[in-house]
Amino acid sequence: MDYIILVIAVISITIGIFVGALIVWFIYFWRRRQVVDSLIKPEDVVGLYGTVEIPFNADSKGKIRVNIKGSMVDLIAITEESRELNTGERALIIQMKENKVLVVSEDYINKK
Repeated sequence: MDYIILVIAVISITIGIFVGALIVWFIYFWRRRQVVDSLIKPEDVVGLYGTVEIPFNADSKGKIRVNIKGSMVDLIAITEESRELNTGERALIIQMKENKVLVVSEDYINKK
């Protein structure tokens, strides 16, 4: 009777170790294939809509909040429009210059 319990315990431990190692191996290779890239490139930003957080116009800089790769990011924004972009307005990013984004208002786009 004690011999059967010992055999079952050894088999159970062996299977547990094997399955655990198999799961660790699977997770290791699955994670190895993933590409993690938190850098913001111009091609990731251009064409996205954002919300104005700090008002600005052609003579000043402001701030725009954009959802990039699942994260909310605040960017320094400039515009060439003559009117002021106010807090809460939606704006389209049309270009990235150095660490600033050039935007136009949603109204400007709808006019064209």
